[in-house]
Amino acid sequence: MTPSLYGITHSNRNFSDPFYWGKNQFNSSFPVALACYMRDKKIPAVYIRHGQKSDTYISEISFDDVFGTDLPNEKLFFAFEERFQPFTCFVEDTVKAIDLVIIETDSKVFIRPLEIKLTTLPDDLTSGGDEADYGSEIVIRSPTMRYMAMSMAQSCKEEIHDIRRIFESVFTKIRNLENLHEALKFRDKIMIALEVFLNRYAHHEKPLLMQPIWKTQGKQPLLAQNCLDIFVWSDFALSRLFMDVAHSSDERISRPQRSALRLARFLYELSRGGKVYQQPIYDGMTYDTLNDKEFAVSGKKTNSYMKCSRLLKPIIEKTEIKNLILGGGQKHLSPERRFDAILYFAKDLFQ
Repeated sequence: MTPSLYGITHSNRNFSDPFYWGKNQFNSSFPVALACYMRDKKIPAVYIRHGQKSDTYISEISFDDVFGTDLPNEKLFFAFEERFQPFTCFVEDTVKAIDLVIIETDSKVFIRPLEIKLTTLPDDLTSGGDEADYGSEIVIRSPTMRYMAMSMAQSCKEEIHDIRRIFESVFTKIRNLENLHEALKFRDKIMIALEVFLNRYAHHEKPLLMQPIWKTQGKQPLLAQNCLDIFVWSDFALSRLFMDVAHSSDERISRPQRSALRLARFLYELSRGGKVYQQPIYDGMTYDTLNDKEFAVSGKKTNSYMKCSRLLKPIIEKTEIKNLILGGGQKHLSPERRFDAILYFAKDLFQ
């Protein structure tokens, strides 16, 4: 049999080639196979949504709604590390690639972009606590934030003039938001305006980030019996990861605050001109902070957003993994050689 992953019939990755079983590829392709499997089994994902009062709530969402189509898996083309071409209408510069773009195989119509974050449950900070308090660390990088802004823009394009009114009274007074002093001066007012936008238009939310979890027995390198599940964040719910910790009067701009200011500026500039230059926003607004990532959220924090029965007991058992990795694909896996892992398994060294 040819190595393959469940449900991925058409793709820009050839799983008969061992290269596509490397860590960087497997961490995004395996979650898609899991999603296809759950879809065919009629198992919904856990959906994290934005509430109407600056909060989030959990529901369920079918994978038809996550994928944006009811076409079967074999009629879909899964384009990994691809640009979502429909978003080019919102920017003057280049749309960056996202982890997954779902395309209709026959018509070549672009359906949905999805960011994928495969995360471990529990992370280091929560592994020593009660199982009910386990959480997964999630690291958000710039492409995710750009797609969040463009996804919101697509959903709210009919209300663009109203959106301009939300931000205009603040932004017309700002000369240069790339300047730290200017950003600090207007930070609070921008945050208030952004909260108004998020609460007013959250009903337009749609899936953006797919967060599969794989659960271990505490910190042991052993899978739990119920070890796999998928949580999906809407574009608006994702904003809570930085908005909920961004309100502060410190004389510096934190990473979450920077994310909030960038989103607000993107929406305002879009409302004025219909298109946005991303470079001044995502490369210019650094505020003396490294631009390697937008922000990271520990498992202690994500637990509060994701807490539900399926975080405690993921819905897919480890015995089902053999239904996802097919044709001996597991033989091509090549985990990182980490010194601490080698020492852990080399028990004879300490006898």
